[in-house]
Amino acid sequence: MRMRKKPNLVPRMEACGQYWIKEPERLKGKWRSLKPDAVRLRLELGCGKGRFTAETAAQHPEDLYVAVERAADAMVVAMERCRALGLTNVFFIDGDAAELDHCFANDEVDLLYINFCDPWPSVKHSRRRLTHEGFLRSYRKVLREGGEIRFKTDNRALFEWSLFQFPKAGYELSQVTRDLHANGVQGVMTDYEEKFYRLGTPINRCVGTKVKLPDVPVEESLNRALDGLECVWDELPPLPEQTGRYGRALKLSLLENGMERAGLELVEDCPRERTLWVGAFTVEPEARRTGLDVRLAQALARAAAAGGFHAVRLSCPEGENGDHAFWLEQGYGDLPSRQGQEDGQVMMELRV
Repeated sequence: MRMRKKPNLVPRMEACGQYWIKEPERLKGKWRSLKPDAVRLRLELGCGKGRFTAETAAQHPEDLYVAVERAADAMVVAMERCRALGLTNVFFIDGDAAELDHCFANDEVDLLYINFCDPWPSVKHSRRRLTHEGFLRSYRKVLREGGEIRFKTDNRALFEWSLFQFPKAGYELSQVTRDLHANGVQGVMTDYEEKFYRLGTPINRCVGTKVKLPDVPVEESLNRALDGLECVWDELPPLPEQTGRYGRALKLSLLENGMERAGLELVEDCPRERTLWVGAFTVEPEARRTGLDVRLAQALARAAAAGGFHAVRLSCPEGENGDHAFWLEQGYGDLPSRQGQEDGQVMMELRV
């Protein structure tokens, strides 16, 4: 339901200026300067009218509380609630959950709340759900190791779907319940939650704790990233000098309408553990004009990171006619290599 515009919105927002962080990117890595004695930094995505925000911040004065809300009409109500309670440990960002890493440094957040987010029921919109694997992976950047995501929803389908997303994104599930208030009210409610509770609608809740990200096979990650193209994989036999030394050797052929548009050859753990070697990278000139070379290179970097590799390494010709400039644009850097210099090749590496 769309909230109606509040009268005198701007003056009401300005009247709550002590709670409103207008330039949150300036506080990246420095949020605790707002409360130097804060035990934990709690972050809420989509705080709505702020009942949960205000009451939770009031119950935990030892912690710093930051709430993100895109709808200014809702956020102003939340700020006014906090002002009425005289709270000094809570602040608000008028922003989007997709931009958290612009506002928070790595490992800066201890606890993240997602309460009654939009379920986006259509399958084609699933990537917009705040508990989609993509979003959950992005939260890892700002959430410390061992930090928690606490998720509540009245939507059973969204909840069951989300339970599969958390482990894929590197979160260990606990406190999973499909009827949180079965034996009476548990914890602070949101306004929506109280309405659902009075209607007898069960509330679903779980906690996801950030743990080591599971390694995803490179081919699985690339298949996802290159959706719309046909990915044909072959496992190549190792060269005699590679036998028993390196990991798998893989070949990818990218097809469009039955025609091969690009090819990629990879060797895992080459020339050392946790390094992915690119033995061949070919893209047809016509496909390059549509940006397939950039798309494939970016997908490769993401797939390497998801697979637990620390770097991607390759060799390419030096000079204006080679791919050296292209790989520099993708973030790769030159490595010192006498052998590569002697045969006109330069060794390059990207840390992921």
